[in-house]
Amino acid sequence: MNVLSWSGGKDSTATLILAHEKGIKIDVAVISLPIFDISRNIYADSPEHIDWLFNKAIPTIESWGTHVVTVSYEKDYLYWFKHLIQKSDKPERIGKMYGWLIGGHCRMNRSKVDPIKRYMRSIPEPYTSIVGICIDEPERLTRMEKRGQCSLLADYKITTRQARAMCEQYGLLSPNYTGGCFRRGCWFCPNAAPKEFANLKKFHPELYNELRKLNDEYRTDIVSQSFKYGATFDELDRQVDMLNNQMTIWDLIGEST
Repeated sequence: MNVLSWSGGKDSTATLILAHEKGIKIDVAVISLPIFDISRNIYADSPEHIDWLFNKAIPTIESWGTHVVTVSYEKDYLYWFKHLIQKSDKPERIGKMYGWLIGGHCRMNRSKVDPIKRYMRSIPEPYTSIVGICIDEPERLTRMEKRGQCSLLADYKITTRQARAMCEQYGLLSPNYTGGCFRRGCWFCPNAAPKEFANLKKFHPELYNELRKLNDEYRTDIVSQSFKYGATFDELDRQVDMLNNQMTIWDLIGEST
């Protein structure tokens, strides 16, 4: 039994394409989808990526005979944001909400990795674990081998550039790679550049307003006040407006020339 850890990114998607071309059976592709708000079914990935995933990628891959399993963590971003602190060296923090998740220590990483591990442990029979790592990623290949995994892309000497070209050829490259609004990853990630938050506010104000609502409603009730590496959400918001205003000015100049 062959099981692929599928991220939805170009390399693991190219692995599915390669297997299809070479007649190699991948029985299951399991993908983990972190969630911002479980109650309202708001995913952490960009709406464009989620739409591509469910309406394009998954139907195509399942038509090739691979069963796609989507898994998610039982706790969403709002759970971690609103989690009450029970113990602290600073008594004034006890009973307050945690607040903004800190870049580099974000608990959403756990939300992506743990469901995959849990699913893998549930498989009742021996299986081969396949991952999407290209031949020109030697450090990742070394870690892969230590974990007892394998890579079809490495076996067939596929580079990262070739993997992307394969996805483009089949129309299976996520819009996050093709000049879309967002980077790969969570739309609320503190690692995202201010320009990406400017795009979020411009193209998906409903999502940006989710962050504004958390900021406005809970600013006095949270311990972690830094939304992005020392900057508060209000500070980021001012930067976002400056970027969007600059974009608007340059758009107007472009239209007049």
